Amino acid sequence: MDEYLVWLVFLALSVLSLTIIQLQAGRSRKLQDNCMKLQKNIQLWQDQLREKEDSIDHLQRGTAQLLKWKERSRELEDELKKAKQTRDYASGQRLQFLEDHLAMENNHSTVIFLSTNPSEEQYSIENQLRIMLERASFEIVIVSPWIKRHTWDQLNGPLRRFSRRGGRLRVFMRGTEYDYSMGFSDDLREQISLLGGELVPVAGLHAKIYMVDRREAIVASANLTKGGTEANLESGVWINDPSVLKDICSFVDGTLDHKVQSSFSSIACYRLAQ
Repeated sequence: MDEYLVWLVFLALSVLSLTIIQLQAGRSRKLQDNCMKLQKNIQLWQDQLREKEDSIDHLQRGTAQLLKWKERSRELEDELKKAKQTRDYASGQRLQFLEDHLAMENNHSTVIFLSTNPSEEQYSIENQLRIMLERASFEIVIVSPWIKRHTWDQLNGPLRRFSRRGGRLRVFMRGTEYDYSMGFSDDLREQISLLGGELVPVAGLHAKIYMVDRREAIVASANLTKGGTEANLESGVWINDPSVLKDICSFVDGTLDHKVQSSFSSIACYRLAQ
């Protein structure tokens, strides 16, 4: 009987041990499965991380290339702005305009009469000047003995946009302290400087010329003052005839420059850096 009981106890212990072993084996398989899944996930994450690193590296290379292109673009823009400031560029553009003008079929030079009190069939000096300034590409020449700040400010919008395009602005005026003190004109050196232009003082100046890109010009009696553009009875003509523009360019580049050199040798002209 005791011997039988011992066998029963032994059998029960054996069954219990086998059950425990099976449970441990099951847990071990689960752990192995979980470990394999974790390894697969880690591999997947590593692959994704490598892809992201490759993408970041590609973006960094692309960004570096874009920065190089941007820097080169800025250099080219600066070169273009410097080129637009030269007289050779302006002369080349005028010759190109002359060739285009001659090549046009049924070409007719246009002259438009302008005034400060236009009828329905006539054009306004101020409006025509604003239109010219808006389409200016590389050069604006303003020849006006007297200029008032109020009128200048009204044209400041198109002049600022022109300046950002790198064009050359030259303003010829009397520029005397007497004119400023008497209120005939205002000192615009600072305003012109902010636009990267140059102010050229000319003693005894009386001509009024407004020229854009050596392609079109207004020759009128009006100063850039409220009286000249609004109050007074002024008139002039808008011209795009290349032969006439050639003479205007010669007058501006030659006569006025010579007058500045001879009459203002001590102060030359206010060269206002861009």
